[in-house]
Amino acid sequence: MLNAAEQGEVPTTTVTKGLGRLSILTFIVLASMNLMDYMDRNVLSAVLPQVQSSLRINDEQAGKLATAFLLTYSLVGPVMGWAADRYRRTWLLALGVGIWGLATMGSGLATDYDHLWYARCMLGVGEATYGVIAPTMLMDLFSRQSRSRVLSAFYVAMPVGSALGMVIGGAMAPWPAEARSAFLLSWFGPDLGTTLASFEGWQLAFFVVGIPALLSVLVAAFLPEPVRGASEGVDETKLQAHQKSGPTAHDYQDLMVNSSYTYSVLGMTFYTFAIGGLLIWFPSFLFTTRGFEQQSSSLTLGLITASAAILGMSSGGWVADMLAKRDSRALFLVPGTAMLLAIPPLILALLARDKTIVFTAIFLAEFLMFVNTGPCNAIIGHVVQPNMRAVALALAIAVIHFLGDIWSPWLIGLISDRFGSPAAMSGTIGKMLAAVGAEPTQVPGRPGGRNLLAGLLIVVPAVALSGVVLLSGARHLPREMALMLAKLKASKAGPADPAT
Repeated sequence: MLNAAEQGEVPTTTVTKGLGRLSILTFIVLASMNLMDYMDRNVLSAVLPQVQSSLRINDEQAGKLATAFLLTYSLVGPVMGWAADRYRRTWLLALGVGIWGLATMGSGLATDYDHLWYARCMLGVGEATYGVIAPTMLMDLFSRQSRSRVLSAFYVAMPVGSALGMVIGGAMAPWPAEARSAFLLSWFGPDLGTTLASFEGWQLAFFVVGIPALLSVLVAAFLPEPVRGASEGVDETKLQAHQKSGPTAHDYQDLMVNSSYTYSVLGMTFYTFAIGGLLIWFPSFLFTTRGFEQQSSSLTLGLITASAAILGMSSGGWVADMLAKRDSRALFLVPGTAMLLAIPPLILALLARDKTIVFTAIFLAEFLMFVNTGPCNAIIGHVVQPNMRAVALALAIAVIHFLGDIWSPWLIGLISDRFGSPAAMSGTIGKMLAAVGAEPTQVPGRPGGRNLLAGLLIVVPAVALSGVVLLSGARHLPREMALMLAKLKASKAGPADPAT
């Protein structure tokens, strides 16, 4: 068993407490924005069948919509991370929230594929700004002993927001025109109601989730700005000097060889590849391949995703924090084990045909997969210096998406289109897919078929790789936690400081 000094932990008596009620208030605001973030991002998956029909796009093009968003998100993230390590983060936060709100509204106004593609790119710009800033503020407000739980609670908004987006989109997309018109006229009067009724249900879904983001811009601008590293239990004069000095080129080089950081990022990359593909395509898989009714299935899947996220992230953060008090390696071991345990129910969810079995299995798989979120992000906070956490998080996000879910929705769609044809299914791989039930289905009004099960099967090896990588990273964490804290304590506090 490793003692606190060997793990690089700050003794409890020296830990700087958060900012009291201000910390809790900031957490509530940031978590609420994170909820809106993922509602806006994932409402597309629930309305995708209607979007494809209205704009006449195929599965590969639909997959590229997610790729466009994630590509922009990943490219903009490092730039915003650099800015967030140097300038006032709350003002940058407000800018990002405003851009993503406008982009979501723009998605609802799309009249063709190109319009929607550009709107999803701008959504990536706004959400990248928020995504690299908010977690670093929480790392500054909450100590190491509670950081995994706090970040788990913050990231609960990710799947809960995704679930709400699916529920809202699934309820509004198939809304019959007559019922939609009658409702809007009764609520908004003949002028505005008639205008709104001219939009299709999927377009209105984007409006419903986009407006709250626009309204929250002022809240973001006036949030308090914590001192970077305030929760590390280090003298504030050293923290101010550390913040003012900024990271050096050597610090960035050290980040690239920080094993705990790289193993955590790679583990999350394979997880993100899997969960990103599932979030985009699993609803359509249920509707078009398994024949489940869209509205009820969207509601059920949304509730399952939300409950699995709350239970998985909460328990993952709590268990990892509790075990890490005795051995910090638990931050790797807990999520790594959970990812491997998720494989059997994930396979069952894809291959089963009974509705009860499918929904039970996807709940178990998602519950175990969501365990990783808090611990893996806490590792980054534990081993990266406070004055470069935004860049480190931004680079992590870029890697996670460039190697993860930038490719998975597109690749799933491509495989679906490819093995939707009888010619492809006649080959060796096609026969193997048919043996496990991955048969093509026809799409009304579109030439060729689709084979979404064939595409979705690629998430299984990704989950396995995530588990193996996370377990492999555990041995490096205690040493690198101690090294980060030693560097922070050695920060220059002024010319007369003997520590210099």
